[in-house]
Amino acid sequence: MKRSAIFRFVTPGLAALLASACASSPPRYPAPVDTPRPEPDEVVKAYPLDKAPEFMGEELEGAVAPDAATERVVLGTRRDGSPVHLSDYSGKVLVASYWASWCPPCWSELQQLEDIRADYAGRDIAIVAVNRGEPQSAIDAFLRRQQRPLGYTILSDVSTRASQEQGVSAVPTTLVFDARGRVARRYVGLFGFSASRIRGDIEQLLKRRG
Repeated sequence: MKRSAIFRFVTPGLAALLASACASSPPRYPAPVDTPRPEPDEVVKAYPLDKAPEFMGEELEGAVAPDAATERVVLGTRRDGSPVHLSDYSGKVLVASYWASWCPPCWSELQQLEDIRADYAGRDIAIVAVNRGEPQSAIDAFLRRQQRPLGYTILSDVSTRASQEQGVSAVPTTLVFDARGRVARRYVGLFGFSASRIRGDIEQLLKRRG
């Protein structure tokens, strides 16, 4: 088929879509071998918050036992290499987002989480973003490119061990923990995240903690 014939099939809408895809190409950082990109068909894995509170204490995938066990759970590390434990957020609803700088869906999620952080400032919630598998230099370069600074805690998990212990094997993945450190909700993949659902989770969990 001649080139002129091929281009007749490229509609203006398709051309715009292709141009948009090129414009949103991820930065040229090599993805870690053990950090698979999410498949497009991955969907939200949601645990029903309308169930009784004790449901959230059952053995869910990646769930953490309450209280004492959270003292041993490391979410990630700060710039100085010091660990941040799940127990550091005891008594608060915690939203933990696992991301990478090469992951376009993560870029939007991080900014939406900043909106949530600002809206819930002064209340008993916390947000952390855990970079999975990249060096600090890649994290710093990504943060410098943000038009709006992220006001929540940014952690790193270079070895991916911390995220694996939470059952996180792909980015983006967002976990919502209740005030006792139990996984209440898990959002996985390109089509999993929903800022409105996150807000709903937060409201319900804040009510439950009294």
